[in-house]
Amino acid sequence: MRVPFGLSAAALLVLGTAAAAPPPRLPVAIEVLPLDATTHGDSRYVQGLVDSAGEPSAWFEYQPSQIEPGSLERCADSTLSGAVHCVRYHLADQNLREVMPVHVVVVIGEGPMPSVRCIGIGGEDHRAEVQTISVNPGSLAYASATEFNRDLGAMAGCITAAGAESGW
Repeated sequence: MRVPFGLSAAALLVLGTAAAAPPPRLPVAIEVLPLDATTHGDSRYVQGLVDSAGEPSAWFEYQPSQIEPGSLERCADSTLSGAVHCVRYHLADQNLREVMPVHVVVVIGEGPMPSVRCIGIGGEDHRAEVQTISVNPGSLAYASATEFNRDLGAMAGCITAAGAESGW
């Protein structure tokens, strides 16, 4: 049996459109915590990476956080490793394991190439080698878009690994 040309072309158009639909974005609540020693420019750069990872065309769908307001602020007056322990303590204390979406805290350290640590609510790293990254805040001003895209991909991987720790 032959299918009329008009019908098959319409069917191909519908199938092609359905195949081109992007995958659903992962729901996540993000808190960004710069340490007290972190410069304002570094904080803005990392916040921009986090925002870019959640734009409508990107990886994540940001949702409101259920973390108690102000509970993580006392963790900012520490080193990066001290802040990680402090954040994990406060996240465990808030019992967020059953709360959706998953929660991730992005801690921004200091330095010429700031370290960024993504922490989930699982109690231990899912992939430690991915959950701590270095970013280059000068990439937008002095380097190419390639370096910014590398930082953006690393941030997405960092958040994803922390999300996997949190229950994805």
